[in-house]
Amino acid sequence: FCPREAAGAQLQPGMATAEGTARLLRRAVERGALHPLNVRGLPLASRGPASAPVAGQQPSQLSVAAVGFGAYRVGGGDKEPSHLAALRSALRVGVNLIDTSSHYSAGEKGSGSSHGASERLVGQAIAEAIAEGDVDRDGLVVCTKLGHAELGKPAPPGAVPIRPEGQGANQDVWHSIHPEFVDAEVRASRERLGTPPDFVLLHNPEYFLSAQMQQRVPIGEAWDEMYERLGQSFEALEALCDEGVISSGYGVSGNFLSCMFSTTGRGNLYESLALDRLVDVAAAAAARRGKEGGHRFRIAQLPLNAVEAGAVLGRGGAVPEAAEGDCVLGTRLGLGIVANRPLNALPLPGVSTGDWGRQGATHWQLRDKTPMGAVESLLKRVLLEALQAEGGVLEGDASKIPLQHLALKLSLSSPGVSSTLCGMRAEAYVEDAAAVLKQAPFSAVQVCPCLNRRALRCPALGLCRACAGPVVAVGWLPSSHGSKRRCRWCALPLRSWAARSAACGETVEGVLAPFVA
Repeated sequence: FCPREAAGAQLQPGMATAEGTARLLRRAVERGALHPLNVRGLPLASRGPASAPVAGQQPSQLSVAAVGFGAYRVGGGDKEPSHLAALRSALRVGVNLIDTSSHYSAGEKGSGSSHGASERLVGQAIAEAIAEGDVDRDGLVVCTKLGHAELGKPAPPGAVPIRPEGQGANQDVWHSIHPEFVDAEVRASRERLGTPPDFVLLHNPEYFLSAQMQQRVPIGEAWDEMYERLGQSFEALEALCDEGVISSGYGVSGNFLSCMFSTTGRGNLYESLALDRLVDVAAAAAARRGKEGGHRFRIAQLPLNAVEAGAVLGRGGAVPEAAEGDCVLGTRLGLGIVANRPLNALPLPGVSTGDWGRQGATHWQLRDKTPMGAVESLLKRVLLEALQAEGGVLEGDASKIPLQHLALKLSLSSPGVSSTLCGMRAEAYVEDAAAVLKQAPFSAVQVCPCLNRRALRCPALGLCRACAGPVVAVGWLPSSHGSKRRCRWCALPLRSWAARSAACGETVEGVLAPFVA
């Protein structure tokens, strides 16, 4: 169900090391390509028996730049040469974290070369960069992900369909985290990359929950079954780490409890992942392999941008268990947090030109363009005002700062974030990342109030004042003042919040303080 790559391809020796990654980024700092505060760390699992991070101890770390190369729409198709050139350029400006996935590709879906196309291009770029002396293998952190089966192939063991009903369901699109599939996919990824991946992440395992929700399985039963499956997957990943097929560790890329949206674009609750429970499952999986107290779960990857900020601010107004953002929780658990989609926010109902999974714009692009959209213009102005109010250092004329620089810098500056992945399939995108990496990040003291103040303009941005979630009517309730529209996330009457806001003024103290940390 997951064919290996053609035999005979030679693997690039080596792996990311603490010494090698620190050396590469030190040189980038010395030549002015990287601000010292944009050198971050990912926890490094031991190469011998697994060991979990110990509270109070500083774990050994891999050094990573605050911006990583996201290889989502890279490889395959007629633009491969420009994708390759962009990745090579990113490596030269100090980007040393590369994130891809087995199903990433810019080629035509379903074509014979689509599955694994991004990994093959990443492997080619790494081999060329090493051969030409741009980098050493021990300075690069290579991450890949798995879960999506190759299109047009029979369903792998334990597979679920990943298209929700009513959105063009296609029973040939499968997702699996079954141990046999995990083992085969990781080995195939290693061959395509031409080097052992340093980290392998399960890609949106919550698709299993999406399938369970379609079948109306009670949430408790669905969650218990998913974590049982995840435990088996983690055992397979631990075994691959023991064997050296994976160099450093593993993790999960998904939509955790503090994230606003689920992987299918719904309000995030039933389909969400609980980060602390994942760590417990990893510890249990390692224990079953005779490694008491030790595991190699090291990375959580999640969406974080100027619109979807729950991973930093929490979402306690909607889900009490998510009052603490997963960036903070992950740091406390000793994990590395990698953010994605800093420049692509999911659309908010009633504001975007399109909806998730339907024709039209599926993301807000947080990027300057001509003409500038009304929502993007408002968001940029609100962010600039908030940063200046909090003492944020903005180089040059603030009004001329591109929205993409502002949004990327805000994401990588968020508390607990080790690196933010940015899609850089073109040289212009590499230039944006390079410009941001040269600048000092915002401080945590500036970031959180900035995101809070962004929420003050919630009505204009399509957000609920109470929980900063998208405003979607779930019913009209009669009252002495007429009907009241309610937020889907926190169920508070929207009209009463608007009235309260008008009465007390647009201030954090008056509106958001009880709900946003």
